[in-house]
Amino acid sequence: MVEPVRWRRRVPLWCTVTALAAVLGVALSGATKPGTEVGFLQSGHWVFNSVLQVVFHLDGASGTLDAQAAMPGAEPGSQVVQGETGGYVVGGNRIVEFGKSDLEAKKSIATGTDERPVALEVAGGPYLVYRQAGRIVRLGDRLTTVPAGGGLGEPVVTTAGSLWVHQPAGGSICELARDADRLACPAGAPGGHTGGLTVVADRPVFVDTTTDTAHPIGADGLGPGTALGVDAPPDARFAATDVAGRIAVLDPPRRRVHLVDTGPGRAAPVSVDLPAGDYAELASAGEAVVLLDRAKNSVLTYDSRGALKQNVPMPPGEPRLAKGEDSRVYVDSHDGGHVLVVGNDGEVRPVPVGGPPTPAAQPPPPPRQPEPPPGPSPKPGQSPKPPPAKTQRQQPESVPAQPQQAPANPAGPPGAPPGVKATAGNAAITVSWGAAAPNGGAVREYHVSWSSSAGGGSRTVAGGTRSTALSGLSNGTTYKITVTAENVAGRGPGAGATGTPVAPERSITLSRGSLVTSIDDCSIPECAYLRVVAKGFAPGQSYTFVPHATATSYQGGSATKTAKADGSITFEAFHFDQIDETVWVTADGLKSNPIVWTKG
Repeated sequence: MVEPVRWRRRVPLWCTVTALAAVLGVALSGATKPGTEVGFLQSGHWVFNSVLQVVFHLDGASGTLDAQAAMPGAEPGSQVVQGETGGYVVGGNRIVEFGKSDLEAKKSIATGTDERPVALEVAGGPYLVYRQAGRIVRLGDRLTTVPAGGGLGEPVVTTAGSLWVHQPAGGSICELARDADRLACPAGAPGGHTGGLTVVADRPVFVDTTTDTAHPIGADGLGPGTALGVDAPPDARFAATDVAGRIAVLDPPRRRVHLVDTGPGRAAPVSVDLPAGDYAELASAGEAVVLLDRAKNSVLTYDSRGALKQNVPMPPGEPRLAKGEDSRVYVDSHDGGHVLVVGNDGEVRPVPVGGPPTPAAQPPPPPRQPEPPPGPSPKPGQSPKPPPAKTQRQQPESVPAQPQQAPANPAGPPGAPPGVKATAGNAAITVSWGAAAPNGGAVREYHVSWSSSAGGGSRTVAGGTRSTALSGLSNGTTYKITVTAENVAGRGPGAGATGTPVAPERSITLSRGSLVTSIDDCSIPECAYLRVVAKGFAPGQSYTFVPHATATSYQGGSATKTAKADGSITFEAFHFDQIDETVWVTADGLKSNPIVWTKG
């Protein structure tokens, strides 16, 4: 039985959840077409403090803890991953699911194994990859288990939600597309070659450590190899994503990390000799590489030029690296009581997670009243005089004590906005979301932020708003968008989506427009304007349209028009009246459809 979940302010939600059991080893059959929904983007990081038996949500941007829920009975050392609406406390043989908006425990799932999986947060996920068992589990509303046919190397994911795995024994390189329940294996490493996977510019790449080459992976297999320029040993490890466009290669035996540029006009590789230690894990924070030294329990960050940024110690135990969908790297201590947040530039921020409650201060005792001084001693033979009677004050009538009203429960930060979607357009994305759970305080604002390799920004909208349009974006660039709600208690956990603006195909469509009756040199009723409808042009930019005709005597002039926000231009101009002649329009090197003029 999963215990009721309680808020940070320790107000019980009084919701008891019945524990369910399920074995993850049941494989589903059949294939499904990958979904076309825009990926849900998770914000921040959840961590399980096994001493307090509580999961905490950490806002990576501010380094603050903004939500928590009790998870009694969860296994020490469990990691937490989050999906679209729920979080999952993943232990060695049990997973506890909880809701992100209401922080209520939902169910308990038996894994049927003691293997600790590789956990990945991505659109359509999260995923658990059991490398030794050779299976992949997609968590969510519909738990899916996919057999991978043998042991697996380190998995990688793209922002679109595709998970890629390499099978070292057979060499197969396989993709589990978003919403699919079967692997597709479009590529394979040459027989006997060793290597691993990474992602460069959001595209999967196989690094062949036998030939020291990097190969992009496409639908037709491995692409041409690019020389690394360094010696990568068979046991080399790779960061799951690139570091400012470079592949991060860890050489554990030589205690060295290489940063390799494989792009066009590539720069020379950068090699860094690491301090004495035991290096087994690395990750990319975007512009910096993050390394974990298990010998000293410390985290080292280097920028893309190989310069050391920081070396920060961790508490004793076995820390764990995790890459968040917000592009930050999180390093959890073994007991979950300490997290290092590594920003895009490699700066490290330590965050203590939870702690024992501070005991309430006891009020000081009331001051003692001074005793009156003794009176004069009586003379011999004289009876002592009684002390003067004190003036009696009239006591008020006793009033029955009124029962005190219990103070109202303080508001907590709102929940994550549900159903965040991003609809991409021409140089623009429209973001929409549902109402976040207020958690005791009305939502007064939503904060929308976006980031990409081309830059980013943020804006704040009113609490009643459910959508906003982002314009002036770069076509072909993927943007990560996060929406957070705020009430009187502060901001809650964020949720978001990814979107890639795409310029529509440009076109100019020509048709016969309105009749012209006021021009002397134009025959009636054959005389009419040309109607021009242009689409896919750059918003706000002006274009000059010129008419042409097979009639050599035709001179129609030109017209300069400005594209609207959606890239469209519609107007009528250029009167024409020459029967059986062909007319068309050009603009910015693009030609319209030709039309043959007929009688009016």
